[in-house]
This record gives sequence, structure tokens and C-alpha cells, in this order.
Amino acid sequence: IAATPELSRERELLSQAPPGTPLRVPEHSSTRASVWSVHDAALRAAAGWYHARQNGQPLSARELAATSLGWSKAWTQPRMTAFEHVINMKFDDALETMEPEVRLRGPLSWTAGSTAVDALVARPWVAIPARSAQQYGTLDYSKAQGVLVIENLDTFEAICRHSTAPDTWLCLWGHGYVNNSLTSLVRAIDRVTACWADLDAHGINIVGDLQRRSGRPVSPIFMEAALHDEFAFLEQDEKQVSLASELAASGHRDLRALAARIAATRLGREQETMHHLVPKLHSHLLLLGEQAAET
Repeated sequence: IAATPELSRERELLSQAPPGTPLRVPEHSSTRASVWSVHDAALRAAAGWYHARQNGQPLSARELAATSLGWSKAWTQPRMTAFEHVINMKFDDALETMEPEVRLRGPLSWTAGSTAVDALVARPWVAIPARSAQQYGTLDYSKAQGVLVIENLDTFEAICRHSTAPDTWLCLWGHGYVNNSLTSLVRAIDRVTACWADLDAHGINIVGDLQRRSGRPVSPIFMEAALHDEFAFLEQDEKQVSLASELAASGHRDLRALAARIAATRLGREQETMHHLVPKLHSHLLLLGEQAAET
């Protein structure tokens, strides 16, 4: 970052660290990061971004990650946030990002000019461009009683094919950790929200992450600790066990018991072992909607 005048203050903060000390994020850094790897990535990316902007070169998010971070898929949410803090600009405004598609099925239609998509009649599902659908044309989700986000594609397809849940609930494929565009769609729809993820550390974290970023209460579906005990043999590595231990204390309140079981057994359960529950999904969602209405 020495050749980047815009980062001179960050370089000065780094230079004040005594030689030989462990790498730590300097106090008062604009990255506001608490982890060195996040701080390091944000500054490297910012240097590459400033250099490209000076030369009038547009950059995609993956291009900047490949050239400055060594891997096109190196972006994580904490790194993106720290990068935004450094350059004082929103990530999507600073970089060209790919238009993510949302695969969905349920009571939603999108009309843009002569283009019309009806996610209720589509078989087994339909995809819409997530950002454009919110910015252009008309999105009608007035008949959706709730929103269900499903982590894995296979489970999403099983629900689309073998459940009546999409008749009244909008079912979305979350594709693991839910991206910003889909999160903003969940926030905009503003209905009772549920999530079904793997019964492992990351699955629990996905539910909590969606709740935090959407600003909406998110209820887990088919993620009780008892279901984990029934069928659990997906081994968790050390990082996952550590994450499960953290989530048992501070994760989504409804999933702390599950997180504790995962940490204790060092095992998880994949959604794909639970497709026998798909026929029961609709009744669970209807009950969830009734409980939400009462409160």
C-alpha cells in the first residue's frame, strides 16, 4: 500500500507496531476489523481498487479478488464490509458485481414491460435476476403468506416437486449463505420468514446470518436437536466444532441446543437425509404463520 496515497494513514498506523510483535489490527484503523486476515484483505483490495480507478479501469468483484487477494472467490462478508469502510463506498457501487439469480417457487410474479414471470405456475421452479427484479418492473407477492429459505438445491427441488408449501409460501433456494440480493428480497417482502438448513455448524450460522442481515425474525424449520440425534454422521472438522461451541452460547436462540449437540458429538446431519419430512412441511409452515399472527 506504499504507492497508494489514499492509504497513507493506514500505512502509518501499521508502521507504529513494534518490530517482532504479532500481527494485529491497529487501533483506529478505518477497516474496523477485529481479525488480521480481514484487515489485510481489505487493505490489499483497496490498494488494487484505487490503482484501477486511477487508470480508469472498471473492475468486477471477482477480478479484484483474483488480482489483489489471490483467489476470485476470496470475498467474505466481513472482508466486503471492511473494504467498504476503507474506501467509504458501498461494495456494489464500487465494483461490478454479477447479477445473481434467485430460484424460487410460490406466490410471486414479476412483470417488466412485456416480460412476465409467474413463480406459482412454474414447474418445478423459475429463476429471476435478484437485483433487477427489485429495481425494475413490478413484483407482486401480495398472496404470499410467508417466505421459506432452503439451504440446499436438492432439498429445494424436492419441496418444489413434492410439497404443497409453495401454494401459499414463497420458497427460495438460499445457495448456502444467502447473498445480499436475496437478503434484500426477503427484507422487502416482509412476511413471516423461515429457514431450513443442514443440521451442522454452518447451517445454524446461516439461519442466524439471514436473521441479522435481513432484520427479520427467522424461524428454523426441521432443525431440532432431536432430529440431529435421530441421524447424524456427517463429521465436523475442528473449525466447525469450534463454531458450534460458539453458537451454543451466542447463536440463534432456537438453535443453541442443536449447536451444543453438534459440538458434543462432533457430528452433523445433512438436509438430504430428511426429505421424508417434506410432506409435513406445509402444515409446519401454516402453524408458524398462525403463531406469528397471534403475537
